[in-house]
Amino acid sequence: MVARKLNKMIVEHPTLLRNKSSLHRPLLVILDRNADLITPIQHTSTYQALVDDLLKHNANRVEFEVSNDSGGGRGKPVLKKFDLDPDEDEFYSKHKFNPFPEAIESNGVDLQQVSVKEQNIRSKATGQHTSSSDSSATDLATAVDSLPALLAHKKQLEMHTSILQAVMNQVAARDVPQFFELEISMATGSYRSDPGRAKSNTLELLSDPTKGNVEDKLRLLVVYILTTNAKTADVDELTGALQQTMNSTTADGKPRVDRDGRAKLDAGLKAISYLKQLRAMHMLPTANTFSELQSMDTKSQKPDMLSSFMAKATTQASGLLAKAADRVTNMLGKTHKQYATRVVENLCEMKPQTEDDEYLYLDPRVKGEVDISKLRMMNRTPIREVTTFVVGGGCYSEYQNLQLVAHERRTISYGSTELVDAGEFLGQLGQLG
Repeated sequence: MVARKLNKMIVEHPTLLRNKSSLHRPLLVILDRNADLITPIQHTSTYQALVDDLLKHNANRVEFEVSNDSGGGRGKPVLKKFDLDPDEDEFYSKHKFNPFPEAIESNGVDLQQVSVKEQNIRSKATGQHTSSSDSSATDLATAVDSLPALLAHKKQLEMHTSILQAVMNQVAARDVPQFFELEISMATGSYRSDPGRAKSNTLELLSDPTKGNVEDKLRLLVVYILTTNAKTADVDELTGALQQTMNSTTADGKPRVDRDGRAKLDAGLKAISYLKQLRAMHMLPTANTFSELQSMDTKSQKPDMLSSFMAKATTQASGLLAKAADRVTNMLGKTHKQYATRVVENLCEMKPQTEDDEYLYLDPRVKGEVDISKLRMMNRTPIREVTTFVVGGGCYSEYQNLQLVAHERRTISYGSTELVDAGEFLGQLGQLG
């Protein structure tokens, strides 16, 4: 419906089709969020997506609290706010799509290099300028002139150090990698032949009060429902285990979840009820839709980086960073092709027996629908420009994942009805329930 209305608007527009060359025409891919409910829910592993998932992040501004060391560490937490602009921030632009451990590694290397350059310039300015040669004076002047830009770059890197530490604190406190690993395994079909193990592993995390918060557990349960053909009784058992864990008390007798956590739990349970209704009406995407995702192991490509990250995390990091280092490295190389990415790739590569055969093709220059069988007999022009639009909530993870099928000869833009994080999307499902 959306595609047909858009096509009609372009056809009837007085100028959109005027003087437009037919060579290298762009492709617009319109997707329905209902076709893939997993991507906005599951945990992720890239720098930008984790910032959006684990910290307060809106309109490129990230906020988080850090402990106040004054008063023996008992001071009121300090709120930090930073603006992240990939167009102006060289480090962010370069590493926002990268796996989180790689961003940590690069931040440490870049900061060390900048510090060395700064020290060299200050040394020249304070103690090594006795030479009277014109060339030495010129070199010194050039070095000193570059100092402000170098210090600005250092400040930017230090900002990312703070953000990376804040993300790592959340990763460690909530054992995010364990949820990430299990969700990815279920989404890629690793448990297809052993549904009992999928249930037992999910139950283990849901029942452990020290693993994750209420939102982490709800997201895991939703992924379990969407990726397995579990019986209703199994879903009810896991839901009951989650409720029992969240309704328990801590060692000092305090409720395990606060008022905000209780509200999230209630909304999440409504979301689960909604998914159960969809399943009963056979309106959920089949598990095969997601099991076809392709794992892309990049760990073997960067063994030196991995060992270096481990060494630095162990010797230089805070207690939380060191605690989580061995688990976070499991995230490295776990980039996998999500549903939207696979669809766009199949359409761009014109692969037979895929969505390229099934999707409705509309062309404003052609009256009516395009006959794909006739289109296949033609010499189709390679697709150089793609815009992917999701009708419904989009997310950073999906946007970043689409870059897997972009390269030097293809650009991919991404849009959605709105941009939501996992908690917001879970709340939307709850409202439907």
